[in-house]
Amino acid sequence: MPPQIIQEYARAAANFLKELPQPLRDFILFLHSDAFIKPIIFPGILFILTFVMFTIWFERKLLARVMVRLGPLHVGKYAGLLQLVADAVKLLSKELIVPEKAVKPLYVSMPVLCCALSMLTFAFLPLGPGWVIYPSDIGLLLVFVVLAVTPITILVAGWASRSKYSFIGMVRFAFQVFSYEVPFFLALASVTLAARSFNLERIVEAQAGFPFIIPAFLGFLVFLITAIAEVERVPFDIPTAEQELVSGWQTEYSGAYFALFYLAAYIKLDAVAILTALLFLGGWNGPSIPWLPGSVLGPFWLILKSLIVVSLVLLLRGVFPRVTLDKLLDIGWRFLVPLALLNLLVVAVLIQMGLL
Repeated sequence: MPPQIIQEYARAAANFLKELPQPLRDFILFLHSDAFIKPIIFPGILFILTFVMFTIWFERKLLARVMVRLGPLHVGKYAGLLQLVADAVKLLSKELIVPEKAVKPLYVSMPVLCCALSMLTFAFLPLGPGWVIYPSDIGLLLVFVVLAVTPITILVAGWASRSKYSFIGMVRFAFQVFSYEVPFFLALASVTLAARSFNLERIVEAQAGFPFIIPAFLGFLVFLITAIAEVERVPFDIPTAEQELVSGWQTEYSGAYFALFYLAAYIKLDAVAILTALLFLGGWNGPSIPWLPGSVLGPFWLILKSLIVVSLVLLLRGVFPRVTLDKLLDIGWRFLVPLALLNLLVVAVLIQMGLL
């Protein structure tokens, strides 16, 4: 569109706003401000929910092809999108039953808190230069804090249910956290060391020449494995093992309560996928595309990279069996911790040689 026409539109919009009452004018200006667009539209709540709905839909279609399950390939009109609506109506219309022996205040509040904390992770994840809800020089540390606090809601939910299956699932989850938490953060230490910053935007800028997956490949592997354990995906869905524990720490939850935990799990999965793309895959760095403007190009590459990570994590559900808890502890402490320390050593040597 020619600049003259854009200027005419801008002048007409300004004149229109002047004729409106002051409260309505302030409201319209607020809807166009970063204070509204970033928390609500992009990268806010609407983007999070859209990304999550796509992930749920994509998982069904992907696993249906992997497992040759004809039902999920054909159910629901419009490529199966109506199945998401049907599931939402089913869960939200179910009766909210609180077990008689449950600690009700904790039982009811934990699903809401878990979902809120999972969404809070996105507040510190930039989806492009300047496209972050809460910019901070310690953005990566803030993400650490949220990811470290979120498991507490799951532990409390399992305990507050006062069920033997929920309690066993809670204990399993505690051991799982114990097995992956240390290598998870050690893997990220190499990235902060290479970028010399905890600012996620600066970490992406430091990957302008090449992504950190190249010098810190071992760290990427450790981070990916521990991230799968963080989001409780197969083969590390030990705390919610359906065949052994009904549904683990989620056993006593139904209806909207279960829906919130279900939503929180996929929100965390998408957040960890975006974090992986930011830290190891170059973030929004990528070749230019003629038909995409510069303001859209960065988020496009970041979302595309995160979708590749999501696809890999979802694919594991149709390929690998669940591991046992002792094997997970073995993997975490005998293999992942040494690999993460070796990765730190490699990155330190490359920095000393002037290659990073």
